[in-house]
Amino acid sequence: MAKSSAAGGSRLSARYVVKPRRKRLTQGALVTYAGITIVFVAVAALLVALSRSNANGDDHGGAQAMSGAAPDFTLKAVGGKDIGLASYRGEKNVLLFFNEGYGCGPCWQQSQEIQKRMSDLSAADTEYLVIMVDPPSLLGSEIKRWGLTVPILTDVDRTVSSEYNTLSFGMHADKPNHTFVFIDKGGEIRWWEDYPSMRAPTDEVIKKVQALSAGG
Repeated sequence: MAKSSAAGGSRLSARYVVKPRRKRLTQGALVTYAGITIVFVAVAALLVALSRSNANGDDHGGAQAMSGAAPDFTLKAVGGKDIGLASYRGEKNVLLFFNEGYGCGPCWQQSQEIQKRMSDLSAADTEYLVIMVDPPSLLGSEIKRWGLTVPILTDVDRTVSSEYNTLSFGMHADKPNHTFVFIDKGGEIRWWEDYPSMRAPTDEVIKKVQALSAGG
């Protein structure tokens, strides 16, 4: 009986032997796999972005550069009179600066810096006009705050901003981003450039205007 019990006990023990579990991935391995996954996703996103850029035929963050005849317009300057693009035809080049306006510090700083270079623009026979879509009631105090004397035109219904293709990209779909447009004396758009970084190098803008006004 003793032998039988011992044998039974052995069989019972053998029946319930717990097999060792497979080893789990170490923390280091998990980190490695996670890193590979992140790199793969980043590369995929970059390829998609490049594909879209090539498909759009531009490098302006989704915006389409303009050329050809400049759409005519007449807009009211804050605290001033109506200003029409046609009045400069044959007399001066025009540099337009479409931007976010109210609430955009870099936009106001940009105009402040360009205002300091008005002598350079004047020497290049170029008028500088700033276009914003905010109502005059919001812009008046900001103009005083930043000490601007250059014309600030209001495009509240966004007609002009739309015609110059400055909407539907950037941080706000219903506002221009940070776009410069140079129109020569003949009324042709010679340069259209959007700056997604929200801050164009002022010296770069001035040099571009000087080159274009000189026929470069």
